[in-house]
Amino acid sequence: MAQRYLVPAIKRAFEIIEFLAKQESGMGISDIRRILGMPLSSTANIVYTLTDLGFLERNESDSSYRLSVKLLGIARRAQDRLDLVTQCHGLLEDLVRETELTGHLAVLRDEQSMYIDRVPSNGMVQVNSYVGQRWPAYTSAVGKVILAFMPEAQLEKLLKKMALNKTTPYTITSRAALIKQFRTFRRLGYGWERNEGEVGLGCVAAPVFGPGQEVVAALSLTGTTHQISPARTPSLGNLAKRYAQQMSGRLGAGL
Repeated sequence: MAQRYLVPAIKRAFEIIEFLAKQESGMGISDIRRILGMPLSSTANIVYTLTDLGFLERNESDSSYRLSVKLLGIARRAQDRLDLVTQCHGLLEDLVRETELTGHLAVLRDEQSMYIDRVPSNGMVQVNSYVGQRWPAYTSAVGKVILAFMPEAQLEKLLKKMALNKTTPYTITSRAALIKQFRTFRRLGYGWERNEGEVGLGCVAAPVFGPGQEVVAALSLTGTTHQISPARTPSLGNLAKRYAQQMSGRLGAGL
């Protein structure tokens, strides 16, 4: 296997972060560089950069540095994502076995939906997707469902800043049309898209709720537009909703 090139500054930055994560209190730049055996100038530059980016905090009284709330928040979101997958993966596998469609679990990141778990179809037709894949939220069933079930004020704010561009000729780019569709999704408890993210593919999705009854993710089934036809959408949508409700129960939603 070919040797991968490591960027020294990035490697040192994460060494500093990992080092500070183990400390009970903050550490000064001189102590950080001495214990880690790094050059003073590069240690200082990395620490200053991490601080300017909001990942470290400086204590003005003794010039020591510690991990910031921002970095702890990122770690918490990563842990929440792992908890989601751990709690819900088995149900996603069951749903895929029952439908022979590809299953996804997704969350909203900024203005995009992102797959955090995937179970491939056990049928002959396979969908080319992967964990970490992102879609504009308004083009994907998982994104549409999360948008549909978030509080009205939050949805309105997000839609105002969201650029609605056509991914395919079938993508809905009218805010009024999207809001109308979201109301239908809320009434039914599930949502869908057909040809909007990729021509030839369709998807149904249902919301997954957390302990505070807030929508935290969406479960989806993806296949060809033949597999997820308009006639079959209600039965698949209600099945996805039933599994999503079980996932919500595992997360403490108490539905």
